[in-house]
Amino acid sequence: MFLLQMDLSPGDLIEIKYRVLRDFGRDEHTIDRWLAAEVVSSDAGTWPLARLADGQVTEVRNFMSWRHVPGGRRPRIGLAA
Repeated sequence: MFLLQMDLSPGDLIEIKYRVLRDFGRDEHTIDRWLAAEVVSSDAGTWPLARLADGQVTEVRNFMSWRHVPGGRRPRIGLAA
């Protein structure tokens, strides 16, 4: 069973870590890159969807490294009782 609840809401700004293969002549190695993204959907029972800075949409899975961008959360608006 996978944990689908990730404290992500639509509008949250996050960074997702990707491992990228780099070719430097004879040397090939991987580097870690943090890519900016905005959460566009976070429905119960599904993986949150985030739109990367280049426009692609990806699921934010539980094995992925991600972090909130400081100051990148939209304020929560509560409903009056």
